[in-house]
Formats: sequence, structure tokens, C-alpha cells
Amino acid sequence: MQQNKTVFFSIVGVAILIVFGLFIIRFFLADSLDLPTGPREIEIEVVVAPAIKPWVDRAARDYNQANPNSPVTVVAANGLIPNAQFQTTNPATPPPAAWLAEASFVIDLASNNGLQFEDVQPVASTSLAWGIYNSKLEQFNQDYGELTWQNLHTKGTNTDDVLKLVIAAPQNSAEGIAALISATAGHLGTQTLSGNDISAADSWLIETFGNRNTLIPATPAGDFATKGVSAGDVGILTMASWRNSRLDTRADFTITPSQPNVNLDYPFAIWSGSQPEVKAAARAFRDFLLESNQQNALAEFFYDPAGTGQSGVQVDGLAVQRLLDWTNRGLR
Repeated sequence: MQQNKTVFFSIVGVAILIVFGLFIIRFFLADSLDLPTGPREIEIEVVVAPAIKPWVDRAARDYNQANPNSPVTVVAANGLIPNAQFQTTNPATPPPAAWLAEASFVIDLASNNGLQFEDVQPVASTSLAWGIYNSKLEQFNQDYGELTWQNLHTKGTNTDDVLKLVIAAPQNSAEGIAALISATAGHLGTQTLSGNDISAADSWLIETFGNRNTLIPATPAGDFATKGVSAGDVGILTMASWRNSRLDTRADFTITPSQPNVNLDYPFAIWSGSQPEVKAAARAFRDFLLESNQQNALAEFFYDPAGTGQSGVQVDGLAVQRLLDWTNRGLR
């Protein structure tokens, strides 16, 4: 019996020595044996709408300094929907971990086009607003009344007058699509839009935006700031755009909320095809963007914190797709 105990304790002793030896090798010889000594590094890439990328760039620099084992690389979206960036066929280059889009309705549009995202959460906001020089506004009020979509339609269909309505390009920006959403909802008197609603408003949209009534410059707010009244009669852009061009501080320029309103809520969406650890890293960065320091910094880039925008028109992906289809026909 005593011999069995001796063998048993000998085996236990040897096992303890082996485990202790492994710890010694790991912590003192890790460099020479190229063994990991800490958490595995997880680097992720996040695709971001160009307009809000400067804010995300600065946030990523701060995040990477605090989290060197899970760095974030920020890249600009190469289109309204970054299909090519997420549909990579190279196994050595996995798709980005997440997409920070301009609006939830763009995420819905992407879903209809085969891109699948999950755990969508807004991280910033801005609302649509009219912008017009006071002299133009006074003339419009005299001729047509208040600045509304119905009165703009009246001006656009008046053969004795000319309408120059300025919007962002709908083909590559949610800001431009938002103008069409607001117009359609205003015409139909609704706060929700479906695909069928776009078809019902087809003729009215052409009368309002078509027939050379619409201007789509590369920098619409910037044109108002630099060209003055010659830039157009009135623009409908986001508050972020008007602020970025400092037009909100001009005494000769009036900015008023659009009716009906459309919000751009900048949703951070996790790519459904990512591995669990990659999704977790993306959520960690999103949580960082929602911290008070980052939310307060949005004002420096002309945006509002997440969830602060007034309620706006609700629109599904099919309606957005039909508005884009209409754009290709009606805006020439």
C-alpha cells in the first residue's frame, strides 16, 4: 500500500513540474519560441459613409490607442451601397466587419440587394431642412405663399416661371434620396411610404423635379455659400450640410426644417457573415462611438447625437429602390 502511495504522489509531482515548466517556457522563452503571451489580436475594418468619416476617423484613432489588440481601420464607402466591398471573393481578404451607413432606409435597400446585416444601431443623426436666401424667400412668399412642397410644385408647373430646386445626388447619397422621400410623403400626406406610393406619385414627381427644375451640383450647400442667390431658388439638404458651409450663421440666409421631415440616422450595422469574435470587436467599437465623449464630439463635425432627431417619414427598401428607379427616368 505504501508503495502505491509513493508511485501516486510521484506521478502527481511530475505533472506539477511539467505544468510549471510550461509556464516558465511561455513567459520567459515566448519571444524565442514565437508563442503568444496575451489575447489574440483582432483587427477589423469598418466601411463608413464619406460625409461622416472625419468623425469616425478621429474616434478610431482614440479607440486604437486604448485598444491596441483590437485595432479598427476605417475606409470610405465606395457608393451608396458598398456592394463590392462586402462581396469579396478573396478568402485571404475577409469582408469588413461593419458598415456605418447614412440612413436606415439605405440598410433596407442593401438588404433587398442581397447584403445581410444585423444588430443595426444608429450612432449619429441629422435632419432634412430647407435653405434659401431671404430675398428669394420673400419673392416666393409673395408669389406662392409659404415654402411647401405643394407650392413648389405650383411654381414648377407654372409655364411663366422657372423653378431651380437644389438637392444632393440621389444616385449616391441618402441626402438626395431623403429629398425625394420628403416630397413624395408631402404630396401624399403620409408619414409612411411603400413601393406602391412611389408609383402613385410618379407624375407629380416629374412635374416637380423634372423638366429641368432640379439642380444637382457636386457641392450643393457649398454652391449656396460661394455663388449666392445664383446657386438656385431653394435647396433641401441636411442640417449637417448647411452647418458645414456655415450658412446657419448667415443673416441673409434662412434655414427651416422640412415638412415632412426625413432623418438620416447613421446606423452602424454588423456584417452577418463575420465570425463571432469579429462581430464582438465591431460591437465594441460601436459602443465606443456611443460613449458620451464621442457623441459630444459630433457637434464639431456638424452632426447631432444619436436619437435626437425629430420623428420623420418611415420608408422601406422597396420604396427607396423605386425612387432610385424614378430618378434614372425623371431627373435629366
